[in-house]
Amino acid sequence: MRPKDVLHPLDYSRSYLRWTTAPTTSDVRTPGHMPYGNSVRILLDARARLVDSASGTGEEFYLIAPCRTEWMYRDDTCIQQPGGEYRLAWAQGKDRALRFSRDLTDPDPRPQPVPIDERYLKLDYALSSLPNPSSVSDNVALVTAAESLDQVVIQTEIENASGTRRAVLEYPVKTFNYHPERVLFQMDTGPMLWADLDSSESDPMCWLRLAHTVFNRFDRAEFELRGPTPYVVDDEPVGQVEDYQQVIAQPARHSFFVAG
Repeated sequence: MRPKDVLHPLDYSRSYLRWTTAPTTSDVRTPGHMPYGNSVRILLDARARLVDSASGTGEEFYLIAPCRTEWMYRDDTCIQQPGGEYRLAWAQGKDRALRFSRDLTDPDPRPQPVPIDERYLKLDYALSSLPNPSSVSDNVALVTAAESLDQVVIQTEIENASGTRRAVLEYPVKTFNYHPERVLFQMDTGPMLWADLDSSESDPMCWLRLAHTVFNRFDRAEFELRGPTPYVVDDEPVGQVEDYQQVIAQPARHSFFVAG
């Protein structure tokens, strides 16, 4: 990993997006929110740093944990019906976000950029660094980490064929497979952010996709991307849903950090 791309790993048990919004009277849906406004903290699931050396730009994006669409502070009903998932990647500059499809049968499930409007009275990241992180770089140390209760955070670097675009994808390990006798490991974790570094989109935020990753090597990774997936009955497609089915295998460089 290039020195300028090194990120201090986050503690994903103590890193949040926080905001306060003003009351609104423009939402006329029923039964509707109570007119109080809202403050919230949402745990972060992952982040990605995207670098485009051709344009000289670099920016970080933070993936928040998902929640369900809800009616705020009503005492008669809380869950919206039909319901949906609220899941976004927020830009470091807090000027925009990327909203991922809210339901599995969305007819247009492409991630959609959304502006950050004036209803946000306060919007901040509360980021905590991984305490006393140690870098591990071999199977023996990884198996030892797997047998501990310490948080493990991975930074995976990928780049396009020309080397002009790079992404550092950071995420906590949630499922950590290991074989002590054969000294083997296999990561299977997500959701995280993956970046399409060949995208024609001008805004790097729109390169991002939701993904899981699986790998057992230091120089390669497989990513399973969420996107439109045909729903097949009797060998015939009858519709589509959003699912993690598109597999991308590519060279990668992994850095592993274990909390002290």
